[in-house]
Amino acid sequence: MVVKIVSQNGTYPAGSDTMYHIYRGDYVYNSIKDGNWYPLYDYMWYNGVELMRYWAPLAAYFMAFCEMLAGGNMLIGYLIFVGIISVLGALSWLYIGIRMKRPVLGAFIGFIWFFMPNNLCALFVEGNLARSLSMIFLPLFIYEVSEYLKDRKVIRIPFVMISFILIALCHLGYAGMVALAVLVYCIVHMIEGYSKRAAADIVISILLSFMLIGVWLVASLNGGITSLDNSENMANFFQKIVYTLNPVDRITTDYAHFYFGLAAAILAVGGMFFGYKKSRAGFVTAIITLICTATAMYPVLKILPGSQYLWMLRFISIALCMILYSFLKWDTLKKPLIVFFCVLLVLDIVPSIPLITGGLDTISITKNGVSINTDNDSVWDRLDMQQDNTLISKAQSITKQRIALLDNSSLGSMGAFLVSDWNNAIPAAYGAGREAANTSTNIVRINRALADGNYYYVFDRCRELGNDTVLVRLSSLEKYGVSVKDMDMAAGASGYSVAGENAAYRLYHMDTYDNWGTISKYEVIGIGSGTPLISQSFPAVEETDSDNLNDYSYEQLSQYKQVILDGFTYDDKTAAEELVLRLSEAGVKVVIYADGIPQEKKTQSQEFLGVTCSDIVFKNGYPDMDTKLGVLYPDLFPKGYATWQTVYVTGLDNTWGSVMDNGLKLDFYGTVKNDNIIVCGLNLAYYYGVSADKSVGRLLSDMMDITSAQLPERTNIELKVEHDVNGITITSDYDNVNTSLSYHDIFVSDEWLGKKNNLTYVRAGVTKITFKVPYLWQGLCVSVAGLILSVAWMVVLARFNKKHQMQEIREVVNEDI
Repeated sequence: MVVKIVSQNGTYPAGSDTMYHIYRGDYVYNSIKDGNWYPLYDYMWYNGVELMRYWAPLAAYFMAFCEMLAGGNMLIGYLIFVGIISVLGALSWLYIGIRMKRPVLGAFIGFIWFFMPNNLCALFVEGNLARSLSMIFLPLFIYEVSEYLKDRKVIRIPFVMISFILIALCHLGYAGMVALAVLVYCIVHMIEGYSKRAAADIVISILLSFMLIGVWLVASLNGGITSLDNSENMANFFQKIVYTLNPVDRITTDYAHFYFGLAAAILAVGGMFFGYKKSRAGFVTAIITLICTATAMYPVLKILPGSQYLWMLRFISIALCMILYSFLKWDTLKKPLIVFFCVLLVLDIVPSIPLITGGLDTISITKNGVSINTDNDSVWDRLDMQQDNTLISKAQSITKQRIALLDNSSLGSMGAFLVSDWNNAIPAAYGAGREAANTSTNIVRINRALADGNYYYVFDRCRELGNDTVLVRLSSLEKYGVSVKDMDMAAGASGYSVAGENAAYRLYHMDTYDNWGTISKYEVIGIGSGTPLISQSFPAVEETDSDNLNDYSYEQLSQYKQVILDGFTYDDKTAAEELVLRLSEAGVKVVIYADGIPQEKKTQSQEFLGVTCSDIVFKNGYPDMDTKLGVLYPDLFPKGYATWQTVYVTGLDNTWGSVMDNGLKLDFYGTVKNDNIIVCGLNLAYYYGVSADKSVGRLLSDMMDITSAQLPERTNIELKVEHDVNGITITSDYDNVNTSLSYHDIFVSDEWLGKKNNLTYVRAGVTKITFKVPYLWQGLCVSVAGLILSVAWMVVLARFNKKHQMQEIREVVNEDI
């Protein structure tokens, strides 16, 4: 019934990430058909991506299985997936109900489990099919954990481990959240007087479970997701309790907030105060979880180790599972109250039913000037129409090598799917599941530049990524009031011309070779964590892979006219200072942004080349700036930056800029040692990046002697690129060519391979690249060690428990005597 309703709701396949999982399943399905059971590399997304490495593999194989059942139709396979998880999730709860001698209530909970508002939201709004799949195994895991804490039967440990491994192979991050929730659950159990040893056994079981999947896990934890800063993502997974428990909010805001479930919360509070000992722990843990989702808890939780992964709103389904399981255990509850809570849970589900029936229009883009008829009952027709109305189909028809779809993720994973897996599929610089992309930093920078209106940077870096076609969503122009003509001019500077347009999108294309790379020449290089933002404002500045100044030689840096240092580091300060001084004496201009000068470990002071930084705080805006260009009157600080912590400098030889603060003249801009070493404070580069203040922009442009429209020199080079299951063959007539393929540590070649800005470089001739399974031996060692330790530990545990039971029997016999 669920499958039939979803197939006819006019919006399926709905969900922000749904098409990512459908694409991934289709990728695995077709790879298996070609005899490749564990595909390592897919060149269609992100300039080449390891789809099976950084996201757990079970969901992809399960989607491929569903597609096989559908005869190779991925969209019908999705419907089969929805049907299977609804049935298997219900069977899990039925099994638990039977084991607990409460089959009727178990069957009821199994029936509503799929329809719980948060679970529907995960499937049909977030489109997190991997997490939805793990919902089959979560109740079984909680059941086995709870029963072991009660009876300590060793036979339960393998089931604890197997169910947890299945969750981890669905979604590793979610498995970590489950582990944390169960840790709290065990602590609550211990507080209530249960065995500490049993709780320790559960913790050890979880750790050994992670070890057992080491053959995949070790590679997954090296690079990809772990290289990203998730602190900003963490902040997005807290919200006010009033939203979390408001049953009307999901209707009025189109599921803009996560919903815990008012009925479930009432049940948890009732169980916590009136339930008996063996059922109370789940209710208490759920209430703790609910409290931790509140915005007020963010400042507290963010100081914890590993806090960047505490996406608390994602814990809601775990808390709901504990509530329902504790409800099932609460066998002293009177039948009228059981019926009351059952009715309450059903009533709480009703407002979320439109997610299944199609009440939420997830693919309309009418706001952008394009209308799609979602009443059409053919998903194939709707996808074709969406592809046409977003100009994706036209982009596919003219693209030779790669497309960059710059739409600010307005289409979710649907855009990536329509580009690379629907009709005339074409490789793309973007995709879905960005955490798996080795070019994720490149993409983040382009997205930020697009949002800030830095179009010269956008098109130049799209060219660097090998895109002969760029499709831009026009709403990105609204923020700074930039005209389409300005964007056309920026595109033209990088060799692109307009190839199509409609009310919502503008299509650009570069007429070039079928396969090509670039040879680039920069006159300015930026070193340090602050330089990427400078590059976005001034695209002639080259980004670098290392922030450490000691990693660069004089011979390397002397090839540039200018070196910019902002947020740099060093191992040897004396050598770093000598390098800068030597470069300046050779005629290379060195611009040092003082806020990014490293702190001395012993003194915590910022000093370099005799220039010392002193802290200062400005409120709302800078004072007037007296500079070599005249007096500047910068705009007020942008929203969210009312308090500006920065530095001024002392020790300059020539002062070119100063401000007055509390009657004191404070220098912030000038030279030291010679006129080729320029120092600038007040965090002006960052201020310009977030404000686009024109007066400060003129000052920075004069300081660095470059403009925002100035680009590096790039030449397209024809390449021959051949992909197969085992590797890539690249033929080039030139040395040091950026192939625009993302660089991976699974690449192995007898020829020279270079890596720069996350991209692969080759020399003239034929370069044959083969793929290796990443961290295979290390992962196997961890898995084998986990297996040996698991077996040994369970043997020891069985003997200990047997000894413990015999001791209890003796105590009983002695008492009888």
